[in-house]
This record gives sequence, structure tokens and C-alpha cells, in this order.
Amino acid sequence: MFQVRAHGLGGQGVVTLVTWAAEAAYRVGKHVQAFPFFSAERRGAPVKAYLRMDDKPISLRSQIKKPDILLVISSSVVGLALDEGMGENTKILINADLELAQKLAEHLVRDVCYLDATTIALENGLEVDGMPMVNVPLLGALVSFAKIAPFEVVMDVLDMPARGGNYRSFKNAAKAGYFSVRCTGTEEIAVSEG
Repeated sequence: MFQVRAHGLGGQGVVTLVTWAAEAAYRVGKHVQAFPFFSAERRGAPVKAYLRMDDKPISLRSQIKKPDILLVISSSVVGLALDEGMGENTKILINADLELAQKLAEHLVRDVCYLDATTIALENGLEVDGMPMVNVPLLGALVSFAKIAPFEVVMDVLDMPARGGNYRSFKNAAKAGYFSVRCTGTEEIAVSEG
């Protein structure tokens, strides 16, 4: 079983991101679980969401304390995310620039993978009520980083009528996320379109 725990703030699309990633995994034949955990349901409050994927049905129904991937969508919740728990082999993927990722890597004494999803969202005009839609590039990044599905599956998940004229912006942001994950101490992660 492969498990992801995502941390962010209300309004950043944490739950939507995990739901989209579960949809991508489901479309390639995985059994999935995706569920949120809210403290206070308001914009800006800490939010976490969970994703489980497996080749067989999943009967486990608990929160995830030692995820395979810890996804941090907002740098302001790094402390909360770390306090929630990690396993010895947990990989970290964070919405950050190189400087913040390096500081976190030095603190944790492990590689940290990162993507500046905020800049990608803003460059593609993806904002809702003044908040960048970081979940779109992070969807691409998570699906690529966790090897959940090919890029075309991400595009199929995002190609919904409700997106309307924003599809090109969604596609460009997701593509930038899918192909741009980097890790401290290593080169850019090579991802092929196949």
C-alpha cells in the first residue's frame, strides 16, 4: 500500500488535490481512499488530507501517521506536518523555492523535494479570491513524484466541463508541476511523458 498525507491551509485546495490524485490512481486500476481531516472549517485554517493506493482493496480506515510521501502545500504548516509524524523512509514534497527546501533538508538531515507551485499558479492566471490555485501544479508534481499515473491521465482528470475556458491554464500548470520537481542534493527528477 502507498500512502500520502497532505498538509495545507483551507482554501488552497488540499482536499481537491488529494481527490484528483485518487482519481488518477483509480483510472490506472488502483484501489484508492481519499479523505480529509479538518480542524476548523474556514479559509486559512490548517487542513490535512489523506490518500491511500493499492493493487488490492483497502480495508484500513485510520489516519496516516507514517506516509510514504508527506506533501506540504503551505510553508506555514511545515511544523504541524512534521509533528504529525513521518516514517524513516518518508519522502517530503513541499511547495517552496530552493532556499526553503535546503533549510528544511538541513534541519531534517534528509533530501527534500520541492516545487514553486505558487509561482506556477500565478504565471498561469490560476487564482480564486486572490489565492493561487497551487493544487493544480502540485497535482502534476504529486502524480509524477509518486509515479501514480502518466501525464495524460492527469490531463483527463482535469478535463472536466466545469473547468471551462481555464483548461489550457490548468494543463500548463499541471504540466509544469509534473515535469519540474527537484530535490535538494540531486538534479531535477527526470520524468518521461510515457
